Amino acid sequence: MKNLLIPTTLEADTINAVKTAIRQSKDEQCTIMLMLVAEVPDTDSAAFFLRTVKSEMTVSQKIVLKEIRTIINEAGNCTLKIHNQYGVSSPLIKNLMEFHKISLTILTPSYKACAKKIQVQCLQLLCNCKVPMLHLTENCDEQDLSKALYLEKNKSRFQTEDLQQLIQNEFDCKIVSQAKIQESQVAEDMTAILAEAISKNQISLLIETRKPEKISFKKKNMNSINEVLGLPVLSVYEELV
Repeated sequence: MKNLLIPTTLEADTINAVKTAIRQSKDEQCTIMLMLVAEVPDTDSAAFFLRTVKSEMTVSQKIVLKEIRTIINEAGNCTLKIHNQYGVSSPLIKNLMEFHKISLTILTPSYKACAKKIQVQCLQLLCNCKVPMLHLTENCDEQDLSKALYLEKNKSRFQTEDLQQLIQNEFDCKIVSQAKIQESQVAEDMTAILAEAISKNQISLLIETRKPEKISFKKKNMNSINEVLGLPVLSVYEELV
């Protein structure tokens, strides 16, 4: 069984993330876990804590969640789990991923754009986990993610064949092209270099590797390359091998 994690604030693009998760399940039994994070209320009163954490969803959030439930029910092979997480830390997120046997984390544009401290913390902690991460774009509702371009960083230990072997059991795509890039290159500078390869090979997905970073809890522009090129990015943790 596949278990996929979608951290969310229940914006509309969560629906696209769920549709993507269902496609990646390959009709196998799958659990899609929506994780909503919030700060732990600063109180010693158990009653006040319970009142605080039981905050009502907005009307728009309820509409999004209702549509997600409908989509998952129609899929037939997937179940939905809602996980409310109060407070985050590195051990907590790591243990959560291991306990639920998460095989892929899907990130939406709205979640990456969140400026709240708790969401920024959660995002950075997830990036330091060893689970592959799929960064979606605004327009990938029904996009086919079967053909990939591997962005090979100059210090990466991954060869194309090794990376293909690593991801093929969890992610339904084939690496059909690759490009070597410098880690110091900015996304805008790579557009012209990559545009021809993307067009020629009908690329619908970019693959990159990432390494653990020191947690700063400050908002960063993460994986902006997918915003510039308009393609989803599958980020694979370097120390998987």
